Amino acid sequence: MIRKEETKMKKVFSRPLVFLLLCAILLCASSCSFLEDLLQKLPEITLSPVSGDGTEPPPITTEPENAIPFSRTPEVGIYELPPEEFSDPIEKEASEIIDAAIAKAVAYVATMKDGRHSTVSFPFEEDAGGYIAALSDVEREYYRIIVEHAKKGEPFRITDTECPGGSDGLRKLFFNLPVPLSYCEPGISSYFYFDVTCYGLADYSTYYTSMFDLYFDPYRDWNANVSRGSVTMDEVKHGADLLDAVVRRVVKFMPGDLTAYDKYYYLAAVLSEQTSYDKRPANCFSAFGALIGGRAVCEGYAYAYYLLCREADLWCAYRDGLPDGQGHIWNMVKLESGIYNVDVTWCDGSGKPYERDWYDCFIKSDPFFEADGHCAEAGVEGTGTFEPSPYEALS
Repeated sequence: MIRKEETKMKKVFSRPLVFLLLCAILLCASSCSFLEDLLQKLPEITLSPVSGDGTEPPPITTEPENAIPFSRTPEVGIYELPPEEFSDPIEKEASEIIDAAIAKAVAYVATMKDGRHSTVSFPFEEDAGGYIAALSDVEREYYRIIVEHAKKGEPFRITDTECPGGSDGLRKLFFNLPVPLSYCEPGISSYFYFDVTCYGLADYSTYYTSMFDLYFDPYRDWNANVSRGSVTMDEVKHGADLLDAVVRRVVKFMPGDLTAYDKYYYLAAVLSEQTSYDKRPANCFSAFGALIGGRAVCEGYAYAYYLLCREADLWCAYRDGLPDGQGHIWNMVKLESGIYNVDVTWCDGSGKPYERDWYDCFIKSDPFFEADGHCAEAGVEGTGTFEPSPYEALS
């Protein structure tokens, strides 16, 4: 009996429970739809985080990207030149001398290259400064002869009986040819000069009888020459070939697709990394002293930069001045907007080639250099007004 009564009770209560459950489900669904409609009609509420003392914290700011024009010194990566096998020992020696500076310059260019400048570049001119043009026809002819002999390492001699003008003609050659030789052939003038034989006359004047070659050790100066037995001709030629190989190698690794501004920058960056200002070495006045020895004064910097520009087929000239009353020389370069001053010597004394101060003497106008104390006295004048560094905005 109990079993049957329990069964009846279950049947009695099961039907209302099912009914109530269905009602609850329908009410819940209706409520959710109602609440959803209500929430959509409410105004949007923004919640702000609050600090422990009840005040709102300062807004979160993101540091702006350090892009050109840079607001601070950028981070520069590391670049390694691809490995090479050398069949020529001169090329291998050149690699050992200059590759570290090249790799750094390539890394600098990757960070500092500035597409705001023009890609128009002007070809190298042998005598942009007019030094060869200033010679007489006879002097210019002998200048060409001497340069060709020097490039080949061949001896030469000019006597008073051969030279037009005799003794006076030789005197003019001896005093007038060094200027174009130094400025226009700084590679040759790193290991070559000329000497004269002469004697004094009763009236205290000098009679010149001959002018001849003077090949010397490029690691030292003209006092250590072949005539005195201080160096062999083979050693002189080795030095000349080594300098040529270093210059070629620098240009070989110049990155492609650069503006004219950045081409000049790459060459200056290599020179700045390779050379330190030092007036103690005997060859500190030469391009060889700057690029091979790694120590030079302003002449060495300027002559070396000229050689690099010539190899890269970029227009380059010189400017001379008297900053602080002392003799000084630097370079002039040519962009589409005009001719500008480049003083790698002073750049190098102001920091690394990716730092702001380094650019203070790179591709600047004449008024800027004059205000900076360069006091130009001779050479090619600037015509450009402004080309921005990577730290400067376009004006």
